[in-house]
Amino acid sequence: MVEVLRDNFYAELPWIKTAIEECDFIAIDAEFSGLHTEPNKRNHDTTMEEGYEELRKSASQFITVQIGISTFHFDPSNGSYIARPFNFFIFPTSLTGFAPQGRCFLTEASSFDFLARNHFDFNKWIYQGVPYMTPQEEEVYRAERARLANNDLDVIQVDKANEQWIAETIDRITQWKSDPNAYNFVNIHCTSPYQRRLVYQEVRRLWPTELNAQARHPNITITKTTPQQLEMQRQQRRSDAERDIDRSRGFRTVIDMLSECKKPIVGHNVVVDMAYILAQFVGPLPPTMELYKKMIHDTFPTLIDTKYVSCTADAIKGLTSDSSLGGLENLVANVAFMGCPNVCLDYRHSRYFPGMRVQDFAHEAGYDAYITGTILIRMLSHISRTYRPSPPALAATKGSGQQKEADALSSNAKAHTNKNGPKKSGSASRSDTPPACAGLKQTPAAAAPVVDVPATPAAPKKFSYADVANRQKAASAAANAAPVPAKTVHVVPEAPVVATPVSAPAPAPVVQEKVEQLQPTIDFNYEYVRQPMFSMSSRPFSFDSPAVTTYFNILHWGRSNHGCIKLTNS
Repeated sequence: MVEVLRDNFYAELPWIKTAIEECDFIAIDAEFSGLHTEPNKRNHDTTMEEGYEELRKSASQFITVQIGISTFHFDPSNGSYIARPFNFFIFPTSLTGFAPQGRCFLTEASSFDFLARNHFDFNKWIYQGVPYMTPQEEEVYRAERARLANNDLDVIQVDKANEQWIAETIDRITQWKSDPNAYNFVNIHCTSPYQRRLVYQEVRRLWPTELNAQARHPNITITKTTPQQLEMQRQQRRSDAERDIDRSRGFRTVIDMLSECKKPIVGHNVVVDMAYILAQFVGPLPPTMELYKKMIHDTFPTLIDTKYVSCTADAIKGLTSDSSLGGLENLVANVAFMGCPNVCLDYRHSRYFPGMRVQDFAHEAGYDAYITGTILIRMLSHISRTYRPSPPALAATKGSGQQKEADALSSNAKAHTNKNGPKKSGSASRSDTPPACAGLKQTPAAAAPVVDVPATPAAPKKFSYADVANRQKAASAAANAAPVPAKTVHVVPEAPVVATPVSAPAPAPVVQEKVEQLQPTIDFNYEYVRQPMFSMSSRPFSFDSPAVTTYFNILHWGRSNHGCIKLTNS
């Protein structure tokens, strides 16, 4: 995980952009300053519109204090997914010093207590929180900077207290301008912002193309200039204004990236997160549920809710009754999900490496986003491998051409099976001899000693660790056993046996022969340590598959008795 604060936000922004561009999908999570503006009055009779109205009020008055995003992309070299989680502290201020004075937000004591119990750093939130600016605030700020860049300021009246001062200032500037031996600049000392504003105004009014006024606190410096230099200065001011506007967007830049990439956005019970994020970074929530659904879909075209998937997928819903984020995290770690892809952290994001205590990071937005994406990967992999599309209906009309063709194929298959069925054991046919060996003369092989060894079953195609261990243990025990007595070896001669001098028996060859017979030939595959359910080079699921697209843009809705909301009609 990379922690993003005010000091390193713009240094991390290129990394964030690259992660979003390279990923397959993005998981998101948020922590809030509060959830309910008034005691929860929901019951089983609450309508969807009533539940939405409560959510809209909460999202317009509370704010997100922490947002986590985690990108995931598939790595075909090892069949796993690579995660890049980011954790942002968000605070409503501005890098440029421009922030609406009327920006207020509510806090809920229970929410702050919850954050404190989960190690939320409130000092880091206030002092290092990333600023942001809504689109409406950006328009106001842009108009103000444009007016300053073009020197388009409102005319102010000169009060009586400053009439003599401004008259003396104008005389001083006039004398300096007409003196050929004077310096190229003159400093005007001002004691208040009001006097500085008067100097700017009179210089623009009397010498619009000849003089230029710039603030040099506590003075204003007047310099001689040309129309070409004035135009260059205006262009520079416009460029500076655009740079400041870009920087003043703050975290909204990340939200714009997520919206423009058009990639799937994943969340857990994400309808609440969407309401707060849209209200804070996009604009005020609309008054009706239908308009709210359209606003979500226009901002994030593809949205997946892991809570909805866990409650409705046939392959998942019977495995657990706990659909919370922690419950699903435990679910995807059990034996039913063996063979599903692993999720590895990118080297720059290794704060959440395995072995760390979950309680140290639980309810941190970046960690929750990482866990949400991991849950989705394993759930969709499990759903995809158990998905069986319904076969197309076959025409069952009697006498139809397709039915006759199907019957003919079935008859041929049965006949072929009866003709070429398996032969009984012991009834080997002469035709079993390969044609290449048919013309060769069969010569009797040399007699081999017959060893009374129990028959060893053929090795299975795949081994478990217990199979391999038992076979190696049996072979080791046989190697350490005592030599077999000579009477257990029976030689069956097929040719006259030439007598040879009797010598002391050497039991070692017999033991070696028995050991070789006992040891099975095991072609052990050391890559079987963990064989994934899917090929290393193929994705475990596709976002274009019908097994996955059925969960697009349907969100779990717990604020009424309707269960879920569908963002689109398709």
